[in-house]
Amino acid sequence: MATPLQSMLQIDVLPRDSRTVVESVLVLVGMMGAFAVRRRRRAVTATTFLLLSGSALIDAGARFIPNPLVGEKVAVAAFVLFLFGVIRLVLEFVDSITRRGKVHFSTISKDLLMLVLWFVVVMVVLYTDFGVQPLSILTTTTVFAAVLGFALQETLGNIFSGLSLSMGRPFEPGDWIRSGTHVGQVKGIAWRATTIVTRANERLEVPNSVIAKDVLFNYATGHVCDEITVGISYSVPPNHVREVVLTLLRDLPQVLRDPPPEVLAWNYSDFAIEYRIKYSIADYGALERVRDRVASSLWYALRRHSIEIPFPTRTVHVRDAGRDEDEKADAQFERELMTDLRHVDWLRGLSDEELRLLVPTVAVRQFGAGEMLVRIGEPGESMFIVRSGRAEVLGQTADGQVRHLAEIGAGVITGEMALMTGEPRNASVRAITDLEVIEMDREGFTRLFKEHPDAAASIGDIIAARNRDRLEKLSSGDTMDGKGGPHRWLLAKMRELFDF
Repeated sequence: MATPLQSMLQIDVLPRDSRTVVESVLVLVGMMGAFAVRRRRRAVTATTFLLLSGSALIDAGARFIPNPLVGEKVAVAAFVLFLFGVIRLVLEFVDSITRRGKVHFSTISKDLLMLVLWFVVVMVVLYTDFGVQPLSILTTTTVFAAVLGFALQETLGNIFSGLSLSMGRPFEPGDWIRSGTHVGQVKGIAWRATTIVTRANERLEVPNSVIAKDVLFNYATGHVCDEITVGISYSVPPNHVREVVLTLLRDLPQVLRDPPPEVLAWNYSDFAIEYRIKYSIADYGALERVRDRVASSLWYALRRHSIEIPFPTRTVHVRDAGRDEDEKADAQFERELMTDLRHVDWLRGLSDEELRLLVPTVAVRQFGAGEMLVRIGEPGESMFIVRSGRAEVLGQTADGQVRHLAEIGAGVITGEMALMTGEPRNASVRAITDLEVIEMDREGFTRLFKEHPDAAASIGDIIAARNRDRLEKLSSGDTMDGKGGPHRWLLAKMRELFDF
């Protein structure tokens, strides 16, 4: 009589000895397959081949059992084992196709489907061959499952958490994640735990319930932002620091151009300005190497540009001991200012004594790129001489729109007309780059004009010549002061304003 396995393989029509030969060939093929894949990563595992060959071997041996009833039951068991092997074979092939070219991820779905199919096979065989009623089995199974679930609450919690992670897919194979204090690259999700490998090549089995409960950070978003903090001396302009650091980051291939890096002046600490240097990288796994590259290159870049990275210090100023050095420094600063003032055409003719009257009220100012030096409509209390950098002059149209009028650089003066006449400023000036200027206020000119009235006349003539068109328009509207000409109008305004 043919066994269920022989009937399924459709070899029951063959003679008995021939059926045995076919099953022996299946046993041999299964053993060879298991031996071939025992140490290799293949779509089909050795266990699958052992199930197929073992079931064929048991089925072939059932005919030699003296008790026919026992032999029949053994043949049924062989049939069940063969179906288990077929189920594993199909699911392993499907699994290999769905994740072709990917690293191992989750086996929960495959294992769950395999258990369901095995349960169905066992139920069908028990009903057809042993006459067991499915309802009675389900009732018994339900009671047993309740007792087992109560005893294995934590394990079942990990299992269901793994199912939710497998279905929700909050991360993919190869993603870098952080859950609690655990940081690593995902290798796979099993029934109990998720496997991650840290940067130190430590293999961690994190329980699924822990990952499901904690806040999960996934760094596989296309780019990951990192930052370092550095303290820079107060003497260095922030825009200069920003320019040096951004140039450095643009030269590092690991740093992404989009989103662009940022250099933020963040805090005024006791001994330095703290800057946050923010940049993005494509691979979180390379974060430590890129940070090392950024920090190392930053040291060299700051050293090349003579930018100090200060450390905590305590400075004690002894005034008497350093009086000579302070006096020398003040004298040197005065000489530099007088040299800069002589670059102005209408100050060039003043003597050293006259220039020294202006020096105490002169200050060197620094403006960052984008800052406004003067604004249109404001009162003109001071004038500026550009020492370094570039700025733009902005005018305003009748309908209130702001337009670019000119660009000025080193040696150019701005604001002198408003300073000398007391009129509101007729244009705005904004720094294009970091700007260093000499600011001169009205107090110094008041002192100069009262002690040396002739200087006012010569200065007025030069300014009037430089601004003749504008002064003619102004003086033409003033019948009392305008009849003397533009230069006389300007001198009259200066006398009135500076009271000399």
